[in-house]
Amino acid sequence: MPEISSEKYTVSYVQENAVVTCQGSLLLNGAPAYKPILDLLKAAAKEQENGQLSVDITQLKFMNSSAINMMTKFIMYVSDIEALSLDLHIKAHEKVAWQARLCFNLQRLMPDLKTDLEAS
Repeated sequence: MPEISSEKYTVSYVQENAVVTCQGSLLLNGAPAYKPILDLLKAAAKEQENGQLSVDITQLKFMNSSAINMMTKFIMYVSDIEALSLDLHIKAHEKVAWQARLCFNLQRLMPDLKTDLEAS
């Protein structure tokens, strides 16, 4: 199971379940610091092409603007750059305002993006 972690965050990919889980706080400095996470997301998408991939951010407490930029680059990679045939889901909490807003904005970039907003 590929995983990138520090004391403040963990991003892991379980190929069998086709789920990338983000936990903690993504507060890295600038785009270069997020490259390993972006590479993990891209690799997961490539492996699940013609299938389904879920990105679970329900356990993510905070993302800074560089992390949001990384997610935007990932969505653009899946939808435009590689034009992957992928059923992509983002799982988030409906009551966490920034998570709901992020899902809404990512859906504007990729209309086929499915968002699973949990109420609790």
